[in-house]
Amino acid sequence: MRKDRLRSVWGLSVALVMLPAVVAAGNKSKPADAKVDITAAVAALAGSDVTAASNAMTQLGSVDSAAAHDAILDGLAFGPHPQVVLAALPALVAHPAPADAAVIARYAVYRSPAVRMAAMAALGTYPDPKAKQALVRGLSDSQRTVRAAAAAAIGKARLRTAVPALMTLMEKGELPAAVALGQMADVEMARTIGESLGQVPDEALATCLGTMLKRDDFGPDTARVQVVSVIGKIPSNDAITVLTDYIEATPKNPPRPSRKEAETLVEQRLGGK
Repeated sequence: MRKDRLRSVWGLSVALVMLPAVVAAGNKSKPADAKVDITAAVAALAGSDVTAASNAMTQLGSVDSAAAHDAILDGLAFGPHPQVVLAALPALVAHPAPADAAVIARYAVYRSPAVRMAAMAALGTYPDPKAKQALVRGLSDSQRTVRAAAAAAIGKARLRTAVPALMTLMEKGELPAAVALGQMADVEMARTIGESLGQVPDEALATCLGTMLKRDDFGPDTARVQVVSVIGKIPSNDAITVLTDYIEATPKNPPRPSRKEAETLVEQRLGGK
């Protein structure tokens, strides 16, 4: 059950970040010569039909033109229905522009948690300081799902200014924060996180360290060996879960000392039962 939970949390974090990209990919699958009546779409945004306005936002997002992009921004400026906002945010991300970040950041404090989640996912696309500030603030949101969305976007963007807030959430056992830290940790950060053994809930610490192990860009392997060693000191079965995942995700050849160390620790732990 714990192994399934760890994997589901990872999947949720990835899904939250990938939402705008998935929508954008769907838009790009349209024929290159597909025509969108921008004037008609703008008219739909001004009307009272929420479904029509939502569809108009999606259509505008499928067009790589300044006029369509400006129409989306103008539509968001009037505070449309939440359903329309949920269509508009990924439409913006399909063709991002610098002016977007300030607009999306306003929806990061919107009354609807679903809209705030979508705003967090969208903001991860933008390097603008306003976007980064909104993401860090999102880690303090009253809703766990919004905090998870912010953490997922921060992990994807590897936003180091969010590390202290992420550490605080991980200490409270919030797994999306643990995943985000694992996605951005270098060797030095990994060492610091490893020293929190006993101060962070076992599942959160194991999730964080396990995320590091699976990254192709984390290393060298001597650092992975150190991470494996720390995981082996976690007393709960969460250690076995993440080490087994690492073994399954890592090819036997070429030989990797960290994988061998993980196998040894798992055998010792299982053999001791």
